[in-house]
Amino acid sequence: MLAGDIAINSCKEWHDTSPHILKTPFSIQQLVDLPTIDLAIISDITETLPKSPAMQWLGLMRNAHAQHIIVISEITLSTQQGWQLADYLALGMKHIAVVDNYQLYSYAIETYQPKRDWLNSRFWANPENFDKYRW
Repeated sequence: MLAGDIAINSCKEWHDTSPHILKTPFSIQQLVDLPTIDLAIISDITETLPKSPAMQWLGLMRNAHAQHIIVISEITLSTQQGWQLADYLALGMKHIAVVDNYQLYSYAIETYQPKRDWLNSRFWANPENFDKYRW
């Protein structure tokens, strides 16, 4: 899926199928009938929408529609809207690059929650201690 003018123009030559294309102005209604997709490349959202609706839009896209997201954000305009690195991190995104005056962020469902070392039976279920100790 391509959303925003920069994403559409930069990916024209790459897509070999007919992708879903969403143009500005962005609204939650655009996402109502959108099917589940593998990759969404989104631009212009942090620059054109106020911060709260843009976070809702990206959150709905992440939670209900896209397994992988790339956000292209123009640095000065998004900063004027109040966007900071912490806002992208709160959406589960990672900062991947700065190209010219644009920042690139990515989200992938498989790396969103890394497996933690302590979350296993070695630390939680100790069968060798069953019936040995009384709490």
